[in-house]
Amino acid sequence: MQPKIRMVEDRALDIPERWETLDFQALKGLVMVLGGPDVGKSTFAHYLWHKLAGRGQGVGFLDGDPGQSKLGPPTTMTLVTGKPTASLKAEARQVRRAFVGSVSPSGHMLQMLLACSKLIKAAKRAGIQTLVYDTTGLIHREQGGLLLKQTKIELFAPSTIFAIQRGVELEHILAPFRRSKRFRVIDLKPSLATRERNTYERRAHRRTQFAKYFEGARSVVLDWSTLGVLPRPYFTRTGLVALEDSFGLTLALGITTEVFPKDRQVSLLVPPVPLDKLVALRVGDMGLDPQSFEDHRL
Repeated sequence: MQPKIRMVEDRALDIPERWETLDFQALKGLVMVLGGPDVGKSTFAHYLWHKLAGRGQGVGFLDGDPGQSKLGPPTTMTLVTGKPTASLKAEARQVRRAFVGSVSPSGHMLQMLLACSKLIKAAKRAGIQTLVYDTTGLIHREQGGLLLKQTKIELFAPSTIFAIQRGVELEHILAPFRRSKRFRVIDLKPSLATRERNTYERRAHRRTQFAKYFEGARSVVLDWSTLGVLPRPYFTRTGLVALEDSFGLTLALGITTEVFPKDRQVSLLVPPVPLDKLVALRVGDMGLDPQSFEDHRL
């Protein structure tokens, strides 16, 4: 049977019939969506978000992919506590972000868990009753996907896990939870419209997201001796830095343009957002060209 076409965030989505028959009324708490790359995981997560938002209760969405994020700049995870949106410029009261410092979970798993923990706590403070968590596509054992996904499940205890897989590629992650029946797992097949994206397309997506985010950016000079600096004050030109509030959430990202070690000051290119709640800086592992918005490892 041909999938249905539904408009979501001005995009035409292919909706399999199985998705339409799910019992959305039973979903509460943290709802985690798992799947490998290019199986339609984010498509389903956004579809689920829209369906739940129609119930008129506190629903939020956690975009957990720091590399292919749709709701925030790369290197971050984004929580939206308002109505579904595709905008990077959404109102600050509806959007919270946490900095991972890289576009890949590999080598940054502690940062991934920390960022996710901050945003789940932020969702609870905002009164969110049902939170859709769109995870990354990292599932391979050799790359750390097994340990990362199992740790997330045990640490954050989702009420429901939607597992989207073509065959059995998620079973090395899910088998222990199926046997113990500790978590509810619902299996889904990918949308027929999914297609694999190559490395060039993924880099192009990041460039576009960065360019949107830094539109209208301005230069600010900060005295880091008056701020907390994590993990340490080691600034590099073009390096990405997160400007954080007292909850450890990201007020803005900055591109390092100059460093003045003797004065303990750093010049950053940041988007035009209020910085009155700034208490800390978090240094990442990625650099970003402020002209082309090409990212690179430092």
